[in-house]
Amino acid sequence: MDDVLDIAGGICLVLGAVFIMLAGIGAVRFDDTYARMHAAAKAPALGVLLIGVGTALTIRTTPAVIVSLLVVALQLIAGTVGTHIMGRSVYRFIRPPMPGPDELARDEAETEGD
Repeated sequence: MDDVLDIAGGICLVLGAVFIMLAGIGAVRFDDTYARMHAAAKAPALGVLLIGVGTALTIRTTPAVIVSLLVVALQLIAGTVGTHIMGRSVYRFIRPPMPGPDELARDEAETEGD
């Protein structure tokens, strides 16, 4: 049973590293600021989750599992909040979004009218 958990943990670790690597490549290769933010936020979240699961499966001690879950939870919270703040700043001060419906501007106009 230990061998199966070690193999599953190793697979999770490798997949997590691949997702984080692809996110880095996407953040460099995409042209639009919003696409870069998407690549820099979504894939690393899954990568950190997989690395945390892989670490917990490989080490298999209670403190390691608790620390691994805590790191994953904090990373998911911090990544989500950070991406939201970065996107809002880019929208307001740097670059308008691509052509199409701008729902955020409509919502902000409705809120300012109150």
